[in-house]
Amino acid sequence: MLGALSASDRAAYFQRSQIDPTYQQWHQQAARDPTTAARLAALGDQPTAAPGNAGTTAAGASGGSGIVWVVLFIGGVGFLLLWLARRRAATSRPGAVMPPGLAGSAGTRFRVGQTIPLDPAAFLLAAGATKAQPPAGSGMISVEAVGLLEDAGVQLNRLYLPGRMAFFQLHLGADGAPDECRYFSRLDEVHPASQAEWGEWLDPAQGMIGWPAFQTKDGKTYDRAWAPGQTRIAPRQQVETIQALGAVTQRQLQAMLYAGPTGAAPPAPSSEYVMVAAVEDGGQAWVEIHAGIDINPASLTLPSVSL
Repeated sequence: MLGALSASDRAAYFQRSQIDPTYQQWHQQAARDPTTAARLAALGDQPTAAPGNAGTTAAGASGGSGIVWVVLFIGGVGFLLLWLARRRAATSRPGAVMPPGLAGSAGTRFRVGQTIPLDPAAFLLAAGATKAQPPAGSGMISVEAVGLLEDAGVQLNRLYLPGRMAFFQLHLGADGAPDECRYFSRLDEVHPASQAEWGEWLDPAQGMIGWPAFQTKDGKTYDRAWAPGQTRIAPRQQVETIQALGAVTQRQLQAMLYAGPTGAAPPAPSSEYVMVAAVEDGGQAWVEIHAGIDINPASLTLPSVSL
């Protein structure tokens, strides 16, 4: 019967029959006859392993497979731990990754070193009518630092120009696009030298920051834009995180915004702003005074998608 089968059929038959108890019993009896044993060998039938050896072989195969999976698992865990370690190391390097405080600003549309096209129309129309000094250059601005200002639960993004004497302050809408933009340039900086001089700015009763009106050195008076009224109010407490090239700093501000008419005909900006803030940064303190105007957010050609 076996001789009538083809070689491939015999191989299949022998493979299937190795675990058949009846075949194994017959094979043991047939193997006692040298002629039959030689005939079986010629047909391709090989002696099957003893049950004990088969179990050992299966166990060895199973054990080898288990070792492979253990090695793969350990290797995967090691790779994950190495990746997390590198990520933490990158986060700890100044300037490598934006800190959590800048999420939604520098980590999205804004970054240090980017160049943004600017429509100069608003500055040309406001020329001579405001104290705000237009950005230097010819329609392109370079971002030296990116700030995120926390103001009573509202986040404002600042794009500082080279030298940090001027910045664009933007508010982002729900879609991540700017829906409000103001430009500010440095008007003055004061370093009070005594407690009495600081009192002139921050005294709870008579301090200039928070007074109903603010007068600049040229004699022009600006009314308080935040909570207009006839009595002094406390300045707003703000925290600003600034990302610059290779460094992240944080500073505290006590600020108040004032505004007055420009007197310029439309479409020139109708209002001029004066931002007065007492700044604490790295153990030092001073007073910054900025002049500003409203800017159409569309005049800043910002990236349409996150960077």
